[in-house]
Amino acid sequence: MDVSAEYSKPGANQDDYNAIGYGYQRWVPEGDQGEFMAIGVYGQWIYVNPQKQVIIVKTNADPDFMSKGYEQKHIEFFRAIADGIL
Repeated sequence: MDVSAEYSKPGANQDDYNAIGYGYQRWVPEGDQGEFMAIGVYGQWIYVNPQKQVIIVKTNADPDFMSKGYEQKHIEFFRAIADGIL
């Protein structure tokens, strides 16, 4: 999935809150797996990895959802799950 504008690419703004790219109403992390996500307030996630045919849904109310590195930690976690599924 491509981002909709150059400034929306992952890491383009050198900002912790913009570490993930954004395009076509979905968040797009760096990488070559074609992943994309929907991220809700307080830590709800829908992670989609079409290449590995994995969808992960996480629902919760996490008061620390604005903490530094929160999104990147979740992406690493979801990727580890996707890599572990046969």
